[in-house]
Parts: sequence; structure tokens; C-alpha cells
Amino acid sequence: MELMYQILFIQMAAATGAVAQSIEAAAFVIGVAGEQLNLPCLFIHDAAKLHIVQATWLKHVGRVDENIAVYNPLFGTSYPTVSGRVRFHNATSSNCKLTIDPLELEDEGAYSCEFNVFPSGKFESQTRLTVLARPVSTVSAMPTETGLAQALVANCTAANGKPPANVTWIAPFLGKVTSSRRENPDGTVTVFSQYRMVPSREANGQNLTCMVSHNALVHPLSLPVTLSVRYPPEVRITGYDGNWYAKRQKVSLRCLAEANPPARSYHWTMSGGSVPKHARIAGDHLIIDQVDYSINGTWTCEATNDLGKGKGEIVIEVREPDSPHGGKFFTSTIVLIVTGTVIGVLIIMVFLAIVLVKKRRQIEDCASKAKLSSRKRSQITVFATLNLNVLDGANSSKRDDRETEATVNADVNVN
Repeated sequence: MELMYQILFIQMAAATGAVAQSIEAAAFVIGVAGEQLNLPCLFIHDAAKLHIVQATWLKHVGRVDENIAVYNPLFGTSYPTVSGRVRFHNATSSNCKLTIDPLELEDEGAYSCEFNVFPSGKFESQTRLTVLARPVSTVSAMPTETGLAQALVANCTAANGKPPANVTWIAPFLGKVTSSRRENPDGTVTVFSQYRMVPSREANGQNLTCMVSHNALVHPLSLPVTLSVRYPPEVRITGYDGNWYAKRQKVSLRCLAEANPPARSYHWTMSGGSVPKHARIAGDHLIIDQVDYSINGTWTCEATNDLGKGKGEIVIEVREPDSPHGGKFFTSTIVLIVTGTVIGVLIIMVFLAIVLVKKRRQIEDCASKAKLSSRKRSQITVFATLNLNVLDGANSSKRDDRETEATVNADVNVN
């Protein structure tokens, strides 16, 4: 991958009395170790008046200038000190762009691009090359346990960066960051960052993110890590719906244990005695094929992992077999309410009938005032019968042999 070089300004070099001749080159170039880099060098001149004898790239090492690449229009190219990684890129008499691939940290320094021209002499430009080293970044979680005041939960390392990387954290909870660095012999720096916090059960499984920023990175590097906080089991029991009645089939309880590491064993016990024989234990499940009164009481499940034990309890109350919703009292109450309601309606009907009879009698009296001696006695009888059959809540497919009958007689006499 070819590195984009940064040109801070263009340097112009000209010989005395030859203002039409110049070299265009980058004064400052920044590259990344391990990638490809181009050093531009273009000689602008009048080819009809000047003849290029030779073009040379030199590196200034202390007070010594090393020839690293030479171009001669007659004899071709040569690389006296650095071979394999350095080459001219489409060299011509005026264009001597130099390619370094891959770039190494030792390549950093000052370079000169020179053109020997007949008859004008030598033209020269200088370029300062800065080599960056992209850090190798890693993050890791440090297992810890609850109960500690503060503990190391994650490490983030940005190794062999030049210049040193900047390391920060993104966390969903409060913590403390500590950082340190190490200078390496090759001029790079390794940055160590640690995240500390009070470990809690809620933090287990949460993501913590290490952010690494560096001049050689286009965007900050995001490194997420999942925390591991170890804690003993926290237990609760599920499966009881409050409607376990005698002879109910196939019910079960489950022991739910939240733990890190996961619970490896479960132990079921019952208050006031041993577990009934018809209650089967299958790991975290307690299975009861048929409910009876022997399972009344408090059930306890104890879960165990490498850090300790945790307990959960639940109280089981077995109801009457014919009434999973409250027993015989519930059914009897319903019967009384329904019966009373119907009888009340019938009484109202009788009252209305009496009122209608009296009204009718008044009309008849007005029509027969001439026959006062022949009064007649009117009688209206209202007979109502209520048959109420109540089904047993536990045996809804069978009718009760008893029926509730409400009979109302109304005898109205009008004189």
C-alpha cells in the first residue's frame, strides 16, 4: 500500500544566473513504517540549453552523505548502499521520484536530490523525512471477584508506537485509569493503560472499550472487551402458580441460579421432612407427577459453584381437589348469590302484578257504578318456579344431584 506523503511546501533551487532552472521537491514528508513511500524530485529546465549528466539521491548521516540512488541517462540506475527497498519510479532525465518500500524506522532523516547539469553545474534540494510507527494495540479482561474494594478489570496496551499513542476508556460505570509507558531501543514507545473499579455482579458481562488514538491512524481504534466478574450463586425458584390442588398432574419447580462461573450442583430439601418419593429431582428441576398433601411446606434449593453456595425458598400450599380457585366456600357463595338474585326478581314481578290488578279494578269500578250491588271478587295468582343447577368447579362434566328450586305464590284479592 503506497503511503500518501505530505508536502508542507515546495522547495525551489536555482543556480546563479540560471533563473529558469529549478527543482520541485517536498521539504517535509511523513511516512509510516511498513508501508510504501514516494520522495518526489522534478527538475524544471530548458532541455535545449541544458543537458543532465546525472541525478542522485543522497542521505545525510551525521557529516557523511551516502549515495542511495543514482540515475545516469547513459548508464541507467544504481543503488550503492540500499538495495531491494529503494528504486526510481519511472526515472527520466528530469523526473527522479524515489520509492522506498517498505519504509523502516531507520529511513528517517534528511535527504538531498541533486542534478548535475552541463554546462550550468549542480542543482540541489533537501527533504526531511519523518517515519511514524503505528502502534500494535490489544485489550484484555482481567477476571476478578465481588467483595473487593477495587480491582483491576481490564488492560489495554498500545505497543511500539512512534510517537506514543493516546489511550482512553469508554465505560458504563465509574472506574479509575492508571497509565505507564516504556521507551524501546528503536525509538518507539509502548503505552500501558489499566482500568480499575469496584467489581459487582451487574458489571459481569458488560462491555468496556479501549480507545487508541495516533498520528498514523486515520480514525481512533476501538477495542471492546467483555468484563468477567465472578460471584457465588443468587437463587430463586419458579414454577409454582398458587394453584396446586390435590391430584393435579405433572407440576414442577425450577431452581434458577445466577452465578459466575455457572452453578455445578443443586440440592433440594423440604422443611419438616425428607423429599417425598414421588417427587423426582433432575438437576435444577423438581418434578412431581401427582400433587398430594405431602408436598405442603417450604421447599429449598441450594446451588453451588466454585465460589460458594446460594439458597432460594418457596412455600407450597396444596388446595382442595374440587376447587383450585378457593374450595367449596367459593362455590357455595356463588350458589347463594345467584339464588337470592333470582328470587328478588320474582318478588318484584309479583309486586308489579298487584299494582296492575288494582289499576284494572279501578277502571272496572268506573264502568260499572250502576251495578254496585254486584261486586265481584277478583283473584290473581302468580306462580313462579326457579330451578337452579350448580356445577361442581372441580367436576364440571357432572351435574350435582341436588337442584335449587325457588317457588313464589302470589294471591291478590280485590274487594
